[in-house]
Amino acid sequence: MNPPGKATKYPVQTLEKALQIINILKDGPSDGIRIKDISQKLNMGKSTVHRILNTLADYGYVEQGSDNKKYRLGWKFFEVGSVIPRQRNLTNMELKVLWDLCDRYEETVNLGVRVHDKVAIVAKADPQTVLFKTGPYLGDQEPVHATALGKALVSEIDDEELDKLFGGKSLKQYTTNTITSLAEFKNHLEEVREQGYALDQEELSIGLTCIAMPVYNYTDEIIAALSISGPSFRMDHNKIMSCQKGLKDSCEQLSAFFGSNNGKQ
Repeated sequence: MNPPGKATKYPVQTLEKALQIINILKDGPSDGIRIKDISQKLNMGKSTVHRILNTLADYGYVEQGSDNKKYRLGWKFFEVGSVIPRQRNLTNMELKVLWDLCDRYEETVNLGVRVHDKVAIVAKADPQTVLFKTGPYLGDQEPVHATALGKALVSEIDDEELDKLFGGKSLKQYTTNTITSLAEFKNHLEEVREQGYALDQEELSIGLTCIAMPVYNYTDEIIAALSISGPSFRMDHNKIMSCQKGLKDSCEQLSAFFGSNNGKQ
């Protein structure tokens, strides 16, 4: 689908004119706009504007004010628009993005969401061609502070929320690399925000390395995170940096699916 403002190869002129009128109404005052004002703004004949408005009104997408001279958007747009978040959710998401990433790097790809101070794995793709595949399993929950997915998910949470999330207690240690100080974890999240990705370098399990990035929704809030994980002997610095590039593209695709305009890593 063409992004807004990009020329369509075979445009339907009447439809284009209707969309132009809709955009004018969208940005107009709450009491509506007169036909002559729309006509002037778009350099479009009054009769053409009138016919399009009448058609839109017949379907409930436009309504005429009580003064019978001004038009504004109708409630039908609200009804249609409210369906979009329901259609663009994690239960009907296209998983091809995960499999493409898995095939490209031949490592496990996980999609996780935050459940309090845990990360729940809601989708995953395992490579078929390599040994030493890595967990977790679908449905597993892992600690936020010791995983790349978790760090990505809480990377934009403020300090007060982090205090509530962890209860001001020390963080559980899983390996000698686990961050156990909340103050240190907060400083670490600043680094995550600056670089745009999170790493788990044997912080949950010795021998496992993971890189993750956040996925945004239509309100530009983090709703999920996507990761690539593998054995540390395969996930060296060069591979991590290569995975970072592909992960960035995939997270932007998923963020666009969920309606984000600036989910850029």
